[in-house]
Amino acid sequence: MAYRFRAKDRTVDEAVRRIAREQIDGAIHAIEARNTAVATHEARKSCKKIRALLRLVRPAFAEYARENADFRDIARSLSGSRDAKVLLDTCDLLIEGAPNGTDTDLFLPLRRRLANDLAKQAHGEGAAAHLKHACKLFEKAKARSRHWTLESDGWEALGEGLGRIVRDARKAERQVHAEFSAVHYHELRKLMKYHWYHTRLLVPLWPETMAPRAAELSRLADELGLHHDICVFEEWLGAALPTLSEFTVAETLLPLAGERRRELEGRITPFVARTLSQKSEELVDHWGALWQIWRSEAAD
Repeated sequence: MAYRFRAKDRTVDEAVRRIAREQIDGAIHAIEARNTAVATHEARKSCKKIRALLRLVRPAFAEYARENADFRDIARSLSGSRDAKVLLDTCDLLIEGAPNGTDTDLFLPLRRRLANDLAKQAHGEGAAAHLKHACKLFEKAKARSRHWTLESDGWEALGEGLGRIVRDARKAERQVHAEFSAVHYHELRKLMKYHWYHTRLLVPLWPETMAPRAAELSRLADELGLHHDICVFEEWLGAALPTLSEFTVAETLLPLAGERRRELEGRITPFVARTLSQKSEELVDHWGALWQIWRSEAAD
């Protein structure tokens, strides 16, 4: 099912329970029916969607802290092979973007090392055990979700959570401008991804305008995700310098990584500025009015 509210949802907490259950069922099915790598990816993605959903209703959901922590911990337990894949994929991306004339054979020992690390993480007994344990945790969470209730309904249950993410994202944007930091960019990435998920949930309010916004936010999430991956690679490669037998590998890849990261920043900066040009209070009031119109249409 689509990740969004429906006109036939009678209450917000009914919708929250339904959407969470659909995501949990999808994760369980992936773990039971897909290969380890795909199952891990799908399970982690479901956790992110559920946590974004919970963030949206956070002010009205007394169990937020406990449930958010549980889904965060499930995702973290499955992060091992993902981290290894990020390093390998980023290494490949930088090698592909190397200037003409670069001796790419120079990078083969490093690439083999990263590929071996990924193979060990993805196909080891530990990965299967983590997925099996995650499946049990998803089942428990599904049982708990049947009893989730919110302290308010309608836009009152959604507006404050929506506004908080936008407000925090605007603050993170200012921090990124004030001082470059991988940590600041990571915070901005998380918040913009939450806003993307919230937009997807609320697309039915006005599909003709919300769907294109969600599509643009999806593209921004990809750009910020790649930026984060490059920052992780730069940090890893810098820490690995004392142990690398070929210093020329790092001396070549680090400048390439920095160049690609700055290229992304040049696209990300205006993209974020346009998205966050509306203050949180204005956006909440606007989308709240759209919610009331949508619910009135559903009631007719």
